[in-house]
Amino acid sequence: MEYTQTELRVMTVFSALGAVFSWLVGGIDTPIQYFLLLMAADYITGMIAAWKNGALSSSKAFDGIKRKVIILAVVVLANTIDCVGSLGHALRGAVLVTYAVMEGMSIIENIDRAGWGEHIPQFLRDKLIQIRDEKGVKIDG
Repeated sequence: MEYTQTELRVMTVFSALGAVFSWLVGGIDTPIQYFLLLMAADYITGMIAAWKNGALSSSKAFDGIKRKVIILAVVVLANTIDCVGSLGHALRGAVLVTYAVMEGMSIIENIDRAGWGEHIPQFLRDKLIQIRDEKGVKIDG
């Protein structure tokens, strides 16, 4: 198969971007793969919840993307500190676990906001209500 010059340039750019991203985050290993999957699931469930509630907004969606970029910047920082301190992936791993838990909680919140709360185990739903009450957000419980 032969590619046009434009196709080759596009492939080169995306290959270079992928290589730089992989280097910055410490490699595309299993923890990063699953973390990126959680980030995508959080974003998609957030979009679905906003759509179902009539609150879909391009500016809010862009804010969500900015938050994801900032989270990835923290992962890059943790990887950099690991490399400088010869720590393996200790700090990066801790950062990924912390953010993975936050992404999981956000996915559960999005499922609840989308109207599918009956599929969430009751003990998680109770904790979700408690957290929302502490934040001062009024919900139907």
